[in-house]
Amino acid sequence: MLPTEDVRPASAITSPDCGSILSGILRRQALRREAQLPLLDVRAEYERAVERARWKAHVEKYGEAIRAQILAELRTKNGPQFGGNVGRIWALRILASKRLREMFEREG
Repeated sequence: MLPTEDVRPASAITSPDCGSILSGILRRQALRREAQLPLLDVRAEYERAVERARWKAHVEKYGEAIRAQILAELRTKNGPQFGGNVGRIWALRILASKRLREMFEREG
């Protein structure tokens, strides 16, 4: 089965520990208040942190499988030696990143 055939929402992959995310933001907010720095937009910081945690979980779950799938596709198209130099490795990383991002956005 291809990794994209077992698509579940990224939020269902792992639920980020929302409590620890929020407590970390509130700790930073307290430090900023104590240092008389501009305060954070807690809601925006929280949403960004949860999105980062969801992205990290998505990449951990599907990253290697997507990379292997793309490498197999490129080797079928370009020969079995594909991936042997820096330019090809970069191409593989870019294509894998793009496919992971598209998959992540579809899962919403």
